[in-house]
Amino acid sequence: MDEFMAAAVEEARLSAAEKGYPIGSVVVRDGTIVGRGRNRFLQTGDPTTHAEMEAIRDAARNAAGEVDTLLNGATVYTTMMPCEMCAGAIIRFGIARVVVGETQTYTDAGTRTLMARQDIEVAVLEDPACIQLVENYLQAYPEWAQLMRARTRRRLNL
Repeated sequence: MDEFMAAAVEEARLSAAEKGYPIGSVVVRDGTIVGRGRNRFLQTGDPTTHAEMEAIRDAARNAAGEVDTLLNGATVYTTMMPCEMCAGAIIRFGIARVVVGETQTYTDAGTRTLMARQDIEVAVLEDPACIQLVENYLQAYPEWAQLMRARTRRRLNL
């Protein structure tokens, strides 16, 4: 696992320690982490506090008014495939590449195809540490397993 995915995993572990979904993300520009985030929906009750959104917000705070310049061409590392909302933000801000830790523990909403159609490179690692992190969470909180793995989960029509 490279240093950037390791940083995203650390964010996911922080979320899990707060009893939140174990999803973490970092935004990388020119080999430097410029934004960090973790899913905080359960902690805050705010449904927009997904890991990727939090990492983009953090990068924007650090951008000194140059957020479009900072994010355009950047890479997002995230422990799970981004949802529709997060994929929309990735597309909107011109992020060029998304590196995904794993896609085995939940049902994808179709966002890999959506991002690829916008010429965003999507690399999926299927990293055992990312998979195990979610499996451990789902064992500790089985009520979330059904939601994350539901085949009836909303899916994009592409």
